[in-house]
Amino acid sequence: MAAMRFRTSLCDLLGIDYPVMLAAMAPDVSDPQLVAAVSEAGGIGVLACGDKDPDEIVALAAETRKLTGKPFGMDIALPARVETYGFDFREAAAKAKIPPQHLAFRERFLRERGIPFDDDTSRATPGMSSVAAYKLGETFSRQQVKAILQERPALFVSALGDPSFMVAEARARGIKVMSVVGKAKDAVNVARGGIDAVICTGTAAGGHSGEVDGMVLVPHVVERIAPVPVVAGGGIVDGRGLAAALALGAIGVWVGSRFIASEECKAPAWYKARLVEAGDGATVRSKWYTGKTCRHLRSEWDTAWDASGLPALPMPEQALLSTPMALGAAQVGRHLESGVFCGQGVARIDGLLPVREIVDRMIADAREILLRELPARVSCA
Repeated sequence: MAAMRFRTSLCDLLGIDYPVMLAAMAPDVSDPQLVAAVSEAGGIGVLACGDKDPDEIVALAAETRKLTGKPFGMDIALPARVETYGFDFREAAAKAKIPPQHLAFRERFLRERGIPFDDDTSRATPGMSSVAAYKLGETFSRQQVKAILQERPALFVSALGDPSFMVAEARARGIKVMSVVGKAKDAVNVARGGIDAVICTGTAAGGHSGEVDGMVLVPHVVERIAPVPVVAGGGIVDGRGLAAALALGAIGVWVGSRFIASEECKAPAWYKARLVEAGDGATVRSKWYTGKTCRHLRSEWDTAWDASGLPALPMPEQALLSTPMALGAAQVGRHLESGVFCGQGVARIDGLLPVREIVDRMIADAREILLRELPARVSCA
């Protein structure tokens, strides 16, 4: 397909051709191969570095640069007070906090379905609830930030928390800074710190997401934090979603699930197949994976968990409860029981495609809508 002109201020900010960003998802999903593919297609890929130590962050950046010379970003979660103090997560101590009734639920669920117990969390793969992201504290995050600053990617994204403390140093190194939020008040807080843009993820987003629908959240934040620009995320998989986001006031889109269903993504084949097969109403929001509300495809565990009446545990205890179930189900090919993180937009995914074709289609369709379809339907004077 011939190159198309479709630019917003996001393109100028990041030095990219199209206002399309790969959302940083699981580290084994938003990896160098997928990140480079999105950047090569004219958007910008963002590496998920949440559970990576400094040496691994350096290695990821190096691997990505071997695959593309175009801009890419890096993403981690920032715990509160990242500058001031540290703590060390102890897995054994957290496991000891899991109540007996929760352990009994897990044992019964596994036994009734012939699923083995497996708590080797080092083997967790995309689509499972892993405790890896919760083995992090302020000290670890501070080390991650230092490594990312040294690597000088085009963009740093805080998946959680306020990156204001690092904006000045990032800017001095030529790094743009963005933060993901799900509430207008959080957008206002991070915007005060001088970041370059705020990424708003509505309730349609996969994984951990906010409580507010993007149709409400994006224009609200656009108006509250102007002139700081906004990127829209959650349920966006095609050109119609891109055009809608721009109409709401966003300067670009943060896209996750559509890129999982791509040829370059290393997510397991069963994971991709479930995204393509999903229809309307296939996703639910629940706390049973991690203790925080997540959107995922409905699974057999959702039904059993809802029937149990048990309250979700806080992080990381809930993840320590759920991960062995997902790992055990994967051992025997019972992925239906373990659920799949994804957004509501999966209902509009019609097949696996190369990343470049996904981006090209998105841009071509958005152009058609903005240049021809809307003018044909709307008369303004």
